[in-house]
Amino acid sequence: MGVLWKIALRNVLRHGKRTAITGIVMMVGIGLFIAYDSILAGMDRISIDTMIDYSSSYLKVRTPGYVADAMGLPLDKGIADPEAVMAAILKADPGVSAVAPRTLFLVQASNYIDSSPQMAAAVDPLRDREVFKVASDVHEGSWLRPTADREAVVAMSVARDLGLKLGDSILLSARTIYDNDNADEFLIVGLIDNTAGLSGTGSIYLSYPAARALLGEGLPVTEIDAAAPRAASLDAELAGSAKAASLLAAALPALTSQPIGEFAKDYLALRESKSKGSFMLIVMILLIAAVGIVNTILMSVYSRVREIGVLRAYGMTAADVKKLFVREGLITGAAGSAAGLVLGGLLVWYMASAGLSISGLFGNLDLGAIPVNAVLRGEWKPGSFVTGFAFGLLVSWLAARIPAKRAARMQPTDALRFV
Repeated sequence: MGVLWKIALRNVLRHGKRTAITGIVMMVGIGLFIAYDSILAGMDRISIDTMIDYSSSYLKVRTPGYVADAMGLPLDKGIADPEAVMAAILKADPGVSAVAPRTLFLVQASNYIDSSPQMAAAVDPLRDREVFKVASDVHEGSWLRPTADREAVVAMSVARDLGLKLGDSILLSARTIYDNDNADEFLIVGLIDNTAGLSGTGSIYLSYPAARALLGEGLPVTEIDAAAPRAASLDAELAGSAKAASLLAAALPALTSQPIGEFAKDYLALRESKSKGSFMLIVMILLIAAVGIVNTILMSVYSRVREIGVLRAYGMTAADVKKLFVREGLITGAAGSAAGLVLGGLLVWYMASAGLSISGLFGNLDLGAIPVNAVLRGEWKPGSFVTGFAFGLLVSWLAARIPAKRAARMQPTDALRFV
């Protein structure tokens, strides 16, 4: 360590109280920035994972014609050989752990008095529970049986609106694949509680035998959904899904493979604005810390005027004096920033391991794509640690230069006469 660094460290320790106050402000600012960024990433993860677990899946394969007219839920643009396609998906990407077929269609749900339009999904009950979490969210009753042709699982919100309960019959009417209307009764065997997770997908679930009894024996599979083990981070999950889609594009050129990032692109676009918001937080807090650094070093300059004169008399140049006080600011900033990393790390560790209940934080408030029964967990973001520490050092360096220039302008003779 050079002489100037040793003197700077001694002076920082000598003015411990002022240094501690400034360091604590920096510690809190950087720690909160890291924790806030982690929470934002955790909320992003919950939203994307909800899409994966209930509607969009990790990866979705459909025909190009269906994708072009997806809003219309066309039943004449299905996948020709779904079993062969599912086998090809599992073979093309070892990272895919399970696949399941689905067919979405529109129905009128009725209690014979009132009715409401709903989106329904035909599923393979056994395969679907390996890809999606709908089966695990059956609050009352049970999930569909694979061979049952007159059973339905219904979202609790739909049953409540129609005044129906478990064990009641629900009348479903829909346009068949033969372009005529058909209606049939289905026994409600299960009620789903997670209405937030069902946005964008079916609120009524039928097995394929039941759906074909309603819509026609030739009802096609319109999409195949894939699942993969949970990745360590959201960025890794998005990258893995995109890679899987590119592999399937080569293996299944006649079909369209869409990663989760494509369905979540509007939501992901908001991440940039949220990142700017978290960056503004650290800017504001570190600006407060910068004022503290300026004040600390200015007070140090005025209390050490004679010492500066002695140093100049012993041959220290004005540039050396300036460097000395800048180093004092950097030491203060580095100590505060390092403490901020420790505080931020502890907060993220707690958030990542224990998490916070969404219902405990927001009650029954509608949070859109975030289910109220979810647990908010922090995400480890190394970039936040690097940004926080680097920005803390930068602010310290800039703040220290103001009083350092004033100290460097002092003449030795004036400083030695100072009382």
